[in-house]
Amino acid sequence: MPGASTKTVRTDRQRQAIVIPALRPGRELVDLVTRLAAEGFHSIVVVDDGSSSAYARVFNDCCGPTSVHLLRHRTNVGKGAALRSGISCALALLPDCTGVITADADGQHLVEDILGVADSLARQPEHLILGVRQFEGRVPLRSRIGNKFFRVAVHLLAGIKLVDTQTGLRGIPRALIPHLLGMASARYEFELDMLLACKHNGCAVVEQPIRTVYLQRNEQSHFNPIRDSMRIGFVLLRFSALSLVTTLVDNLVFYFAFGWLGTVFLAQAIGRTAAVLFNYSAARKAVFLSHERHRVLLPRYLLLVIASGLVSYGLIRVVCSVLPVSVIVAKISVETLLFFVSFLVQRDFVFTRRKQSGSATDWDRYYDSTLFTAKLARKYTAAVLRSALRRHAGFSASGGKTLMELGGGNSCFLDSILKVFQPRAYHVVDTNQHGLGLLRERLGGDQNVLFHEGDVLNLSLDVRADAVFSVGLVEHFDPPGTRKAILAHFDFLNPGGYAIVSFPTPTFLYRAARFLAEWMGVWRFPDERPLHPKEILDAICDRGEVVFQKTLWPLVFTQHFMVIRRLDTAAPAQPGAAE
Repeated sequence: MPGASTKTVRTDRQRQAIVIPALRPGRELVDLVTRLAAEGFHSIVVVDDGSSSAYARVFNDCCGPTSVHLLRHRTNVGKGAALRSGISCALALLPDCTGVITADADGQHLVEDILGVADSLARQPEHLILGVRQFEGRVPLRSRIGNKFFRVAVHLLAGIKLVDTQTGLRGIPRALIPHLLGMASARYEFELDMLLACKHNGCAVVEQPIRTVYLQRNEQSHFNPIRDSMRIGFVLLRFSALSLVTTLVDNLVFYFAFGWLGTVFLAQAIGRTAAVLFNYSAARKAVFLSHERHRVLLPRYLLLVIASGLVSYGLIRVVCSVLPVSVIVAKISVETLLFFVSFLVQRDFVFTRRKQSGSATDWDRYYDSTLFTAKLARKYTAAVLRSALRRHAGFSASGGKTLMELGGGNSCFLDSILKVFQPRAYHVVDTNQHGLGLLRERLGGDQNVLFHEGDVLNLSLDVRADAVFSVGLVEHFDPPGTRKAILAHFDFLNPGGYAIVSFPTPTFLYRAARFLAEWMGVWRFPDERPLHPKEILDAICDRGEVVFQKTLWPLVFTQHFMVIRRLDTAAPAQPGAAE
């Protein structure tokens, strides 16, 4: 499938800035800064966060290279504040900056790992890149315990599974920086708030393994396990605190309204209205750090309020009819149960920014995590594909034929095809290096599988196959690109070979399912363009004839499946009968 380009990106370092906050650093900071300057970074900002005069020589020695700039705080204001100061300074020094890489000053981050994060940010300029430690071997106890605690907490609060939530080595995309500069958090909790900002501003997080280095058992770290954990814990408790106050407002208004009106429905409506007036703005700004526009957020929020209010009303009536409790007790019990549901809906639906429709699909994320429903759809599609290969292309268990899959990074069809047909050779083509790497790792040393990293729109390979297929590829281009991708199938076919193409088609079921997925914010393919079969027929023209086609209705996101035999004459193709 289409993927991110893997071209060399070292030249982008001239447009990337490095920010290093430092408090009472050792000589390793001088070596780190000197080596980074030698790697071609034009803007390296070192922030002295209130170190005493005893450390002046260390900071002065950092300023040898002209690309290094020293920023001093008279007093210690915290790592978060130092990072914000350094990032602001970096943007002033480098106005066309494409992103900022942050690193710690205590020697835990090796130059090679910093460069790796910088290159990853250049390849994926819209993502937050985390240099994650593996926490294997001899890791200080406070680091191991702290990471486990905050890993669980971040998963709960932000719905993001991360290996290392507190890493200081990060590649920050330019688009995220304005949201970070507006934050109030000043110390270690700033790095947690950064993850929450990613979640609620539609910025994907990419983890990149780095080496785990602890110098002198991490004694140079200025992280205070008790004090700073309490600060970070406060970030995690913001939603609970806001919900508690909102609940008090809701129940107090409900109590007085019920006493005055004597009806649960009206009292519920009045109480919920009062709670909304208080809760919405605070949840948007203080808890979820969302900068989405009101006209987008407010309808979702009100929908949640109405739905939860109706559910709450119904449950209150049920509880009061079954148990000998007062209306107030029933309401408090019901709202307590609904608290967790409300939190998850607000986290993953209400206060999360949706990707712009014009952006590209994040194929790294796609290859790393597959939804359960997608796994079921793949099994069905694989069965249809195997049937087509057997029935039309002459593939059999005896093998002897060659197959090519275009856009096959981490292919979900290869295993079953190898098991059933045992082809002489199976060629996999994709631009996404990560997907190809996952597939290589999964297969081990299978000599019959050959990998080709290349763009289907500009592919030059000396390969001929008996069948060339793609699933979920041709719809990720504009019309001219789609035509070129379709014709690429025929470029590698033997005479009389078969091209097999499966693509989404805009049935009512597809449109309804996609509308719902986009509305809920779970749609992962912003550049997917559902195609009418006629677009494929127009593209193949005199290159092939359709021998079989059908719409795969069991798939909610309906696919149209076509088997096309290569023509070796100029006679116009005759579309096959639909099934």
